Amino acid sequence: MALIKLSIRLKLVMFYIIAISAVAILDLYVQLVTYQGVQEFDIRLNRYHRIHQLRLDLGQQFQRVERQLREGTTPDESQLAFEQQSLYFSLSQLEADDHESKNVYFNLRATRRGLDAYFLLLAKGIAKREMRELGWYQDIALANRIVNYIDGYLAATLSDAMQAGAHIYQILIKRIHRIRIFTLELLGICIGIFIITGVAFSSSIAKPIHRLAEVSQHIAQGELNVPEIYTNTGDEIDILSQSFNTMSRNIKKMVQDLQEKAKLERQLREEELALREAQFINLQDQIRPHFLFNAINTIARTALFEEAHETEKLALALGTLFRYALASPEAFVTIQEEADVVEEYLKFQALRFGKRLRWVMRIQKCVRSVLIPRFTLQPLVENAVRHGIEPLEQGGMVSVDITRKSSTVFVKIKDTGKGMVVEKGCAVHEGLGISNVRKRLLLCYGDGAILRLTSKEGQGTKVLLKIPVRPKMETMIHEYHTHIDS
Repeated sequence: MALIKLSIRLKLVMFYIIAISAVAILDLYVQLVTYQGVQEFDIRLNRYHRIHQLRLDLGQQFQRVERQLREGTTPDESQLAFEQQSLYFSLSQLEADDHESKNVYFNLRATRRGLDAYFLLLAKGIAKREMRELGWYQDIALANRIVNYIDGYLAATLSDAMQAGAHIYQILIKRIHRIRIFTLELLGICIGIFIITGVAFSSSIAKPIHRLAEVSQHIAQGELNVPEIYTNTGDEIDILSQSFNTMSRNIKKMVQDLQEKAKLERQLREEELALREAQFINLQDQIRPHFLFNAINTIARTALFEEAHETEKLALALGTLFRYALASPEAFVTIQEEADVVEEYLKFQALRFGKRLRWVMRIQKCVRSVLIPRFTLQPLVENAVRHGIEPLEQGGMVSVDITRKSSTVFVKIKDTGKGMVVEKGCAVHEGLGISNVRKRLLLCYGDGAILRLTSKEGQGTKVLLKIPVRPKMETMIHEYHTHIDS
């Protein structure tokens, strides 16, 4: 079975990541360009505002001082000093900015020199006013003329800045227009690529599934000679097609085995001995549909709650269990063979329960080759898992200990599940699996085999099984016939 190269989920995630990333990068680029334009516009607007505010502050400051001097009030020196610092600070900020042209540079230099002359004449006029000299108003009038000069310089600076800003604004408008056209073209290309990729990706998934559905319908109608399906997608579809092929081959083999079995049973009906042996095989075969139904139900539940990540493991484990369940109907197997299928069953259930199911198996080496009826241990372990461990949210532990003392094999199966109601070593509501094991043990060993249950609700269940050691299968079958005849 080939390993998954890229799962469907990973392919979808990669597709969405690429699509979202492309759109996000495109949007980020547009946002960045737009932000740069807005930032440039904001810087320009703020510069216009500071130039205009400097004009207003200077004019208002002169008008207030002139009015106070006319009214005979001496202006506050601390306020004059604060206003002087504010005007110089505003001018320094304008000088620190990038100049639109040389005219702006010279106008700002002239503004600084004008401010120096203005505050000098203003201080001189205020001092003469305080000394009640008549020439104070001439200094104030000259200061007013300087204010007008400064206002002209600032107006020229504002005009040059606005002209340069208008030019930059036109450049930004053209740039944003080009970027908008480029963005729309690129967005159209991305949408086209995503549509083509999406159609191709959906086809790579839909076509194999469609072929699987057609072949499944043929099998459901009884046509077992269907062609195998091969895909090279490297994802769950590939695993599904391989698993389907394996299932189809197993079904064919099962049908062939059933046909051979039917033929053999017809031959055995000719003899009375064969009819008696068929009674034992019939009881043993009852366990297979029960076991297979539970296994298939496990797959259905797992597929419902998972997103098919464990499908390959489930299919492989189920194939192993099918092969054991559908093999030639031999009455007896070794304890090691039975333990192996129990181990496979527990691994199969672990794919469903995860960490909720834990188990341990301990088998003495000397007991591994002892023959026992097929499906003697597995139904007991299955009963512990389904009725003991499964109902508990936290799960539990199943332990299997097989030892030998003299000519008796002791099997202890213990679980930490919810427990059950037991009376005289038997469950009050005993299922098909345990009941079938009891009947087959009685047919094979008579009273020599013992199956006893002990349980407490909330504390788990213990199963004790005692089986006589019979080294050869022929001896067991002979004694079985002797028991039937008697």
